[in-house]
Amino acid sequence: MGGDSYLKVGETKDGSEYRLSTIDTFGIVPRVGTNAFPKNFRLRSAAEFKKVYARGVKRIARLFVVFALRNGLEYSRFGLTTPRKLGKAHVRNRLKRRIREILRTSRASIPTGFDFVVNPTPSASGRGIEELRRELLPLLGADK
Repeated sequence: MGGDSYLKVGETKDGSEYRLSTIDTFGIVPRVGTNAFPKNFRLRSAAEFKKVYARGVKRIARLFVVFALRNGLEYSRFGLTTPRKLGKAHVRNRLKRRIREILRTSRASIPTGFDFVVNPTPSASGRGIEELRRELLPLLGADK
């Protein structure tokens, strides 16, 4: 280990500084045109979630409960909750990955200008991605 563990970010062993870059450091070039969700497309604070819960419209289905509230923006934002009653951490994480993938790949068909909070029910944890997609997209008002 040596003294390397005490280096500051952006500092080398001899004390000279270097610029951190994903291209230089990891050899990765960010892909242009991906459907990834930037941070401004996500609900992140508890206050944002509470606002959608308090003022939003609630839609219930067998696998999901979705809350929607107009946000006055040109894009929709998404929040996702996975409480412990859905299962162990690996089950909840798998479910979150599947829901995020559905939202990522279907973003063009989901209406803009809304804040959505997606709450999966316990019966959603054992379902495949296509079954989740068939039930979630109509709740979000997505075009077929």
